[in-house]
Amino acid sequence: MTRFAYQIRNELGQVESGVIDAYDATEAGSQLRQQGKMVMSLEAESEAGAPGPKLKKIRSDDLIFFANQLAVMVDTGVPLSEALDAIADSSDHTGLQAMVREISEDVKGGVEFSRALENYPKVFNDLFISLIRASEASGTMGPMLQRASAYLVQVRDTRKQVKGAMIYPVCMLGFCILVIVGLLVFVLPKFENIYSGKGKLLPGPTRALMSLSNGMVTYWPFILVGLGAVVGGLIYYLRTPGGRLMRDKVLLSVPVFGPMVRKACMARSLRTMSTMVTTGVAMLDGLEITARVAGNAMYRQLWLDMADHVREGGTLSDRLFACPLIPRTIAQMIDAGERTGQLGNVMDRIANFCEDDLKIALKAATGMIEPVMVIVMGLIVGGIAMALLLPIFKMSSTMAGG
Repeated sequence: MTRFAYQIRNELGQVESGVIDAYDATEAGSQLRQQGKMVMSLEAESEAGAPGPKLKKIRSDDLIFFANQLAVMVDTGVPLSEALDAIADSSDHTGLQAMVREISEDVKGGVEFSRALENYPKVFNDLFISLIRASEASGTMGPMLQRASAYLVQVRDTRKQVKGAMIYPVCMLGFCILVIVGLLVFVLPKFENIYSGKGKLLPGPTRALMSLSNGMVTYWPFILVGLGAVVGGLIYYLRTPGGRLMRDKVLLSVPVFGPMVRKACMARSLRTMSTMVTTGVAMLDGLEITARVAGNAMYRQLWLDMADHVREGGTLSDRLFACPLIPRTIAQMIDAGERTGQLGNVMDRIANFCEDDLKIALKAATGMIEPVMVIVMGLIVGGIAMALLLPIFKMSSTMAGG
């Protein structure tokens, strides 16, 4: 027997913790559900009370694998519960294995698949659950899982491209900062003895640089505390609704990166909306889900406003034409899709265009950032070197003149 530490939500919606003895996680979860509890977490402990093996975090690649495997099995006629058990048995991923077994037990107990997925909101987002719910109503579980998997692959690839484009400039910026701090803290103090006593005879740039270096060496504890306070306060503020809104506004207006953020948000939003429309999800539900996955507060508000507009009897294109976040050409294409009844296909093609456009923009930005960062770094380091050498040049010219 193994002891499992659990967190459950009771009939009143309150969270409770405790331990339970069972042969495995499946049996422990089953016992708790039979008591009418909703299992939130379940972690094994050894008989001696030491923590058991920690469950691995489920990432997007694991979810894509799960959706693909399940789609193939369901399409070939394997019952859903048997397909889930087979995926759990064949998986080496402890987190995925435990989750799939829990879902399988729920399905065997008569719970709808979509309802079972709702117990894992950190793994399955609203879009995935809505697709499964729509497939349960239409009897198209296999094709819907394939569509969900294709969507997840596209989102993952776009996210990787954006992160990949950001790695180089961030690394270069960090290296540049380290070089500057190293020069100010370790190199410049060695020149202080050379230039001591010169006072006002030193050029202005040299005096300013020496003062900055002396201040950093003398007051570095206060500087670190101040920087920590500023960074901590900024992080706290950016987690508030007002801070997120400000951050997202700034991101959309930053040169070079702003247009890429717009393209990424439009591609993600239109891809989501296309998936919702073509799979039979209600328009209002699709708009609200699209707002939640938009990735930017400005675009989130756009889709929520559009949901209110549609609820009042308006069309998507009416609102899009008046929104500066959406190019007029895209609004015109969506208008044509609404009038011809091809809205899902049109949005899908627009999303493809936005993703291709984003790839081109990322390549162009990456190619431009590299020389710019090198030039900036060269100017900063060269400026520091020149400020240190100016007194020598000045003294040399004075001696030559004398």
